[in-house]
Amino acid sequence: MTNLAKIRQKFMLIVSILAVVDLLLVIYLLLPGSSQSGRTAEEKSLQNQLQTLSREVAPLQGIGDKLAQTRVDVKDLYRQNVPTEFSQISQHLEKLVQEAGVSTQGIHYKQDDARGAEEKNNLPDVKKIDIETNVIGEYAKVARFINAMEQDKYIFIIDQISLTSQESGVISLQIKFQTFLKET
Repeated sequence: MTNLAKIRQKFMLIVSILAVVDLLLVIYLLLPGSSQSGRTAEEKSLQNQLQTLSREVAPLQGIGDKLAQTRVDVKDLYRQNVPTEFSQISQHLEKLVQEAGVSTQGIHYKQDDARGAEEKNNLPDVKKIDIETNVIGEYAKVARFINAMEQDKYIFIIDQISLTSQESGVISLQIKFQTFLKET
């Protein structure tokens, strides 16, 4: 081969390499997202996703401290608002009855051991106590008794109320409610 043929062969090789590089650059420019506007749109989309995720995660920031405070609050609630003996519940209910100016026809307590074992998982170191009583008095005094129960330091959860009217404005209220007792 002559010198000119060798140069011509090298030139054709360089031109074909340049053509392949050109073709690759054209393909790169035609791909979506490779232009400036495509990259800007993608960046804006990513910023929107970041803002959305930041708003979703914001309530979880400091969750460890919040959980620790919740544990302290639950211990305080148990210590202050959950009695350790049935007699405390009885004495407290009698106090509420006297303060409201109503009378009762006995207070009946029921502790279901099967249910207590099931609920022990939900409320650690606490037993749920079912209580049933009849309260008799004038309507305003009975309402005062119910209000006192709802606002009391002990936790009383009213399940059912049956109201019966009697003579001379006196009413009878059958009430079923729950409270809690610390397990010892």
